[in-house]
Amino acid sequence: MDREQVLVAVVAVVASLALASVHWLGLLVGGVAVGLLASSWPRALAAGLGFGALAWLAFLGTLWRAGRLAAYWDAGLLLYASVGIPLALGLVGALSYGLRPSGARTA
Repeated sequence: MDREQVLVAVVAVVASLALASVHWLGLLVGGVAVGLLASSWPRALAAGLGFGALAWLAFLGTLWRAGRLAAYWDAGLLLYASVGIPLALGLVGALSYGLRPSGARTA
């Protein structure tokens, strides 16, 4: 990736995380963004999972700042759902790699 592509990817991820902080569609949008910028299927899927993991870590940071992290670890099924949802939506969004024209290449 060249410098411009990295800048576009960073802006897309930050904007998607901001959207995800107010609506769950931000998780899907972030997966789409990193999927479209990837250079291959495996990289697109890894980027989608990575975006989902980053979103979950940002959620943990929000809970930590609010002083609710200890209660979160005891949440049971809610804990599992809150881990699975960002990972799944990031991965599903990254499937957008398949929507690129076959001749399109990013680097």
